[in-house]
Amino acid sequence: MSSSDEKIDKPKLCWPGKHLNERVSLPFQTIETINNSEIDHHKSNWDNRLIWGENFLVMSSLLKEFAGKIQLIYIDPPFATGQDFSYTVNIGEHTEAMKIPSALEVKAYRDTWGKGTESYLQMMYDRLSIMKDLLAENGCLYVHCDWRVNYLLRFILNEIFGEENFINEIIWRRKQAQSWSANQFGVTNDSILLYTKGKDYIFNPSFSKDDENTKKYILERFKFDDGDGRKYMKSPLVNPLNRPNLRYEFHGVKPPKTGWLYSMERMEEMFANNELVMPEDKNARIYRKIYEDTYQGQMIQNIWLDIPIVNPMAKERVNYPTQKPIALLERIITTSSNTGDLIADFFCGSGTAGLAAEKLGRRWIMVDLGRFAIHTSRKRLLDINSTPFIVQNLGKYERQHWVKMNGQYTGYLKFILELYGAGVTEELVRQFRQAFKTLHGKKGDVYIHIGNVDAPVTLLEIREALQECKENNISKLVVLGWEWQLGLHELIYEEAHPYGVKLRILQIPREVMELSSNDRKKHDIQFFELACLETETKIVNKNVIVTLTDFIIPHPDLLPIEVREKISNWSDYIDYWSIDWMSNQRSYKNKTIFHSMDQQYRTRENSNLNLSMSHKYDNSGNYQILVKVIDIFGNDTTKMVEVKVS
Repeated sequence: MSSSDEKIDKPKLCWPGKHLNERVSLPFQTIETINNSEIDHHKSNWDNRLIWGENFLVMSSLLKEFAGKIQLIYIDPPFATGQDFSYTVNIGEHTEAMKIPSALEVKAYRDTWGKGTESYLQMMYDRLSIMKDLLAENGCLYVHCDWRVNYLLRFILNEIFGEENFINEIIWRRKQAQSWSANQFGVTNDSILLYTKGKDYIFNPSFSKDDENTKKYILERFKFDDGDGRKYMKSPLVNPLNRPNLRYEFHGVKPPKTGWLYSMERMEEMFANNELVMPEDKNARIYRKIYEDTYQGQMIQNIWLDIPIVNPMAKERVNYPTQKPIALLERIITTSSNTGDLIADFFCGSGTAGLAAEKLGRRWIMVDLGRFAIHTSRKRLLDINSTPFIVQNLGKYERQHWVKMNGQYTGYLKFILELYGAGVTEELVRQFRQAFKTLHGKKGDVYIHIGNVDAPVTLLEIREALQECKENNISKLVVLGWEWQLGLHELIYEEAHPYGVKLRILQIPREVMELSSNDRKKHDIQFFELACLETETKIVNKNVIVTLTDFIIPHPDLLPIEVREKISNWSDYIDYWSIDWMSNQRSYKNKTIFHSMDQQYRTRENSNLNLSMSHKYDNSGNYQILVKVIDIFGNDTTKMVEVKVS
């Protein structure tokens, strides 16, 4: 039946419903620029990018600009650990409390493993396929995994990249021993799978003196000393091949039968530099001195024993559950990229890949689904005074796509109302749309206005809803929104009073786009009420000082008890704040971008928070200063301050 030229399919891993999801390209929204106070004059052709969003959509959207342009991708995707995703946040200056993970991260984990192994395989199959298209022809992919999934990933990677492009399985020992291994061998390692796009890939060998075998080797071999304090070992100069042209007498010493290792000119150079051990017996051997202080170590193999996990007391530790040591990423980046190359991490977690790339002079793109991952990465980059970078998401375009994929606008309103706990039907939503211009539903005696998916909620929009409430004798209104007109929250409560309406404005969390209409975890979604920020300004000549004076989180009784117990002052709620001193001076068309010029934030090393920042203006004039606070729950609050500098 078969012929010699018949193509034989290679083995593939199959699972129910295996397919490649449709790729969708969406525009990116830049929401913040960091570390660039002269943003209007910034002419660089490149900004490093920290992107908050679902990585399948993000990677699909990156293809238009970056297909075939990324030299190195490292990913540390979720393992089947069954772990929760709790992590520690700083509260105030002296305490820490555990933060319950957002429904978004729980949902991502449930989507990955909730339907068994096949849901994990489908998730990785879609994403690894895009990663191959993003890689440059000389690019490398490192996939960090463990014993639970490495065999599965090998099958998928072989299918996508080809078996011939599998280079190594790296064994990284992350701990010395496993205390619970009474009836089995302790699992102390992770695996890192290395695949390449093609044959001509970047590989820069690394050397180490820190693993146990090399330390033992140094102790045993570097035992000679000429009295100058420099220890050395003796290295033979016998050529392993038969080289007649290298058989010559050197300073009276007869050559080995196969010849010397080097030419006479090179031997004379080493002799002049006192790098040779000359024998008294002219029939004996000459040795080369290799000094311990110039010894690079042994070439790194595929078993990495010399990079420990980030210990609890380490300076680099940020209490992020999947944090990897910087040294691990530095080795990977050094090996498979060169200065100026572009690296990417699409499950970036605490941002270690970006930090290592910064230190090594590489450009980077980092992506994560979790708001705390993005926030943690931002602070860590600020801590090392990184080059300028931008924070992006898919914003309104992702929401538009989400509504398009999940039915018409009526279905969107019904879904948001359900998440908020208002029992509704599509018919009831239609009745509301016929009866009211701005009101979309009700929960008890509270009426609800829902902001558009593709635009910020404006002051005018809320005034119209308040007016409609007044005309219909409605006394309570909740506004649910995705984005808000800058400085809105500080004005709106004053606006509501003349209408005789009790008003609340609540943030629709991005997490809702990760839920389906029949998702059992819909009740996990929390709509946070926007906090209120108070500031004080002081002007001395052209120097303006902005001081935070209060930060009010509505209904603190709804916060987790372990958080409430540790709050002793309003400032304990604040984890980070930053200022754009030139908010009304930008020449950019898009004035919704927040240009972070100065920042103050808490770290594990220093939990104190300076509540004042200052800026000296060059010219007199009227300036709008935009202040942004990120609280311990990862929520943003902004306030616009106007000053006149003379």
